[in-house]
Amino acid sequence: METLLSKTNHNKVTLGGDKQYFYTVNPFEVTNALGTAVATLQEYSISSLSGETYKIYKTKEGNWYDIAEVNSSRYNLLLISLKSAIDIQEKGTQPIF
Repeated sequence: METLLSKTNHNKVTLGGDKQYFYTVNPFEVTNALGTAVATLQEYSISSLSGETYKIYKTKEGNWYDIAEVNSSRYNLLLISLKSAIDIQEKGTQPIF
């Protein structure tokens, strides 16, 4: 059980030099079977220019949290790349390649 809270931020991240992804960040409340809130995460709703959409989640401590039924496992490499790019962007540092 999850609840979407209000307060949206809009951002853009680029992978591989030309692959652009746009994402919004919303507070997201995870609840147990009784409807009690057990955690508040940041939900990253990501979309590509080709229309593909993904959702990834981050804790307030900065750790990524996976909800298995949200994304197909065939996108794991892309999601890892997106998580890394978002972390770099949010920290304001440049990657060393």
